[in-house]
Amino acid sequence: MRKLLLPLLLLSLPLLLPAQCKFAADEIDPFDSTRLVMSRPLSIGNYIPSRFETAKGPKIIDEAKVVFSHSESDQDSINSFFLTIVAPEYEYQPIESGKNVLLAFADSTVIALQNFPDRGTFNTDTNMRMYQHTCIVPLDIFYRMTYSEVIMIRIRYDNKKRTIPLSKAQQNALKLAVQCVGEAVGFMPNKP
Repeated sequence: MRKLLLPLLLLSLPLLLPAQCKFAADEIDPFDSTRLVMSRPLSIGNYIPSRFETAKGPKIIDEAKVVFSHSESDQDSINSFFLTIVAPEYEYQPIESGKNVLLAFADSTVIALQNFPDRGTFNTDTNMRMYQHTCIVPLDIFYRMTYSEVIMIRIRYDNKKRTIPLSKAQQNALKLAVQCVGEAVGFMPNKP
């Protein structure tokens, strides 16, 4: 019995360890000493048909991708969290700076984030315009994102509203990405 128990215990050990955080970037710029820690891109929303036609019909793509990051520099006192959403659009949808990106949380609260303006760039892989929504995440919202799941994201363009629902797995993946970036830059495991 003891001989059987030891191999089972050794095999279950990786399940007991905390999840390992993987980053797309964790580097310091050699010119201005700015440190950037960025999660790997996460697919959010559903699959949608693109305008790129294949022999079997339109190419199917992710509705959006999201990256959570933190940037800090001693020289110009930048020390901020950012949520970046890349979303394809069928038509030209200009977006101005302002609180144009809304996060709906599992606790029924909705919070608006400051977004930078973007005109989109044409992507030949999808024959659609790709918009990058880079939002500043205040510290209180960062902590909220570490303990409450984001269930939907709404982007308010000048002439259109777009809502991206997150599946349970996507909600948990985003929450884990936020926690990992926070831990890497020393803001976690503190509680708000």
